[in-house]
Amino acid sequence: MTAMSPLFIQHRAPYHGHLALEMLDALLVSAAFGQQPTVLFQGDGLWQLVGPQEPSGLGVKSLAAQLEALPLYDVERILVDEDSLTERGLCTEQLSLPVRVVSRRELRQLLMTHFPVLRF
Repeated sequence: MTAMSPLFIQHRAPYHGHLALEMLDALLVSAAFGQQPTVLFQGDGLWQLVGPQEPSGLGVKSLAAQLEALPLYDVERILVDEDSLTERGLCTEQLSLPVRVVSRRELRQLLMTHFPVLRF
């Protein structure tokens, strides 16, 4: 049996509490231990990838700037939900990272081939 890799699903807006940063921390820990994680942005989580972000008025650092470091930590499977992208009127050119767009059918496959699935 092949070992499965974790799937992190981020569905919250970038500065809605601390969950986005907690997901980023967990994702980087997973990558540091060689688990080859996949991250999926869907729903309002897509806004995390839209830049530039200027959250200094909130007293926090830009989440988009931190997410841009994912490839440096060998997090290479960065996915976005096609329906979420369309619903928000966004295109991949507006995102701060190169991503792969996945369809609803591909989402079902992701859920079946990754373990654990962590939704933030």
